[in-house]
Amino acid sequence: MVKRIEKHSGSPDRKRALVALALSFTAAAGALVLAPSAAQAETTGDHCVYNLTRDELTCSETPEAALAADAADAGDVGIQATSTLVRLYDQVDYGTANGTFTLTVDGTYNCTAAYTPVEFTVVNLSSAGWSNRASSARTYHQCDVKLFDSADATGTSSTWIDALANLNTASGGWSNRASSFQVS
Repeated sequence: MVKRIEKHSGSPDRKRALVALALSFTAAAGALVLAPSAAQAETTGDHCVYNLTRDELTCSETPEAALAADAADAGDVGIQATSTLVRLYDQVDYGTANGTFTLTVDGTYNCTAAYTPVEFTVVNLSSAGWSNRASSARTYHQCDVKLFDSADATGTSSTWIDALANLNTASGGWSNRASSFQVS
């Protein structure tokens, strides 16, 4: 059963909204509902890593610390490596001062060379506090990202992006516009 957990409205603290994260991802094999575990209730920081495999959110004060914490969590369950798929930046030119949101998976992972099949769909960035926020994007492990201006990967979409320091330079202007995205 797939259920969505919505961000609590009226919260004055964006960091708490990130803790209340409930992104829904769909893959060819089915749908996953991702929500933080109770152990993550104290997670704070402007730089968050969401691990798709373990359904875990890790936030820290720097992007490096968030990735290191995600890798440490992987080691705790016997996984020797994680792969970063996408990182969204709240500033142009990959600036990290206002926050980052990174998607990872456990193990070694490379996206397919083609844009189909879509490997992951992030259907609701607003539940993570990231709707209409990304100003630059970078992908890793042969992945590309396609941004959508509505939830559920609907509405107008960008072209496939590998790395773009200013999303506003993409056709249609995508800075502070994405509400969902696909990874392939």
